[in-house]
Amino acid sequence: MKKWIWLIALTLFLVGCADKTSYVKVVDDSIEDDISIEKINERINSESGLKELQVLGENETDEYMKLRYRVVWFDKDGFEIDSISKNWTELPVYKNANFTIHIVAPNKKATDYRLFINK
Repeated sequence: MKKWIWLIALTLFLVGCADKTSYVKVVDDSIEDDISIEKINERINSESGLKELQVLGENETDEYMKLRYRVVWFDKDGFEIDSISKNWTELPVYKNANFTIHIVAPNKKATDYRLFINK
C-alpha cells in the first residue's frame, strides 16, 4: 500500500512539474524499495542568489546504508554547468531514519538539476 501512495504522489509531482527538467532519480535498483524521497524543497537564497535544494528522504529498512549522490546542473538553455557537485558524494543513512541532502548551485546560471542516488 505504501508503494502505491508513493507512486501516486510521485506521479502528481511529475505532472505538476511537467515543464521542468529537474528531477531526483534512484539509479540503483537494489535500493529502490529501501529508500523513499519524501519531499524536495527548492529556493533561491536571498543573500547569494543561488538555487538551493533540500531533499528529504527515509531509509525504510532495518539496516545502515552508505548511499552516494551526485547532481548535474543545467542553465536555462539546457546546457550542463561544470561543477564539483557532479562527483559522487557519500551519505550515511541510518536504519529506519530520515536523511537530508542539501545542495547549493555552483552559480546563478544554474536553473535545473538532476540528482542521482545510488548505493
